[in-house]
Amino acid sequence: MSGYRAGERLGGVVLAGGRSRRMGTDKALLPFAGTTLLGHVVRRIRTCCNPVYVVASDPRRDFGLRVPVVADRWPGHGPVAGIEAGLRACPTPCAAVVACDLPFVQPALLAGLADLMEGVDAAVPLTDRPHPLCAVYRRDAAYAAEAVLEAGGGSVRHLLARIRVRYVPEEVLRPWDPDLLSFVNVNTPADYAAALARLRPGAGPTAR
Repeated sequence: MSGYRAGERLGGVVLAGGRSRRMGTDKALLPFAGTTLLGHVVRRIRTCCNPVYVVASDPRRDFGLRVPVVADRWPGHGPVAGIEAGLRACPTPCAAVVACDLPFVQPALLAGLADLMEGVDAAVPLTDRPHPLCAVYRRDAAYAAEAVLEAGGGSVRHLLARIRVRYVPEEVLRPWDPDLLSFVNVNTPADYAAALARLRPGAGPTAR
């Protein structure tokens, strides 16, 4: 089974997030870099992904973005449900799947992962832990995600156990993302404040 090949389009899926309990408000709509956190992530991945879809529990939500919003068919089942919906919607052989709370995701990293898709169903970054919500998946992985959900749901770890995964180590990732900014999460108010500070000139390494 072939993977993404140079010259093929790479689709994009942005997961609009769950209940945002630790943030206390919908983090997807937090103001960020002249748009929202979600809008910023969409804007970043559009430089390497086409088309791009947003997955939300309610597809009627108006995020103010010019991208299709896809319904999560299994509400309340976490990111596996978002991956399933997004991959089913995306027409390209492979798609980058990114959580909306990763504002410094590097397009070069996503493009690099896509080039490693030959013979596998997912290319997942691995630093001190795997990063399955900043990864590239084959569209057919939607069927494995559906099987996880039909079995009662589960974590992304259960999905990865059902598919062929290439874990991409830090030494391979750093040429694409020297400071590993792609994996900087915004989960709490403190994380949000730190991410905003990173946008200021002179604040140290920033998203390029």
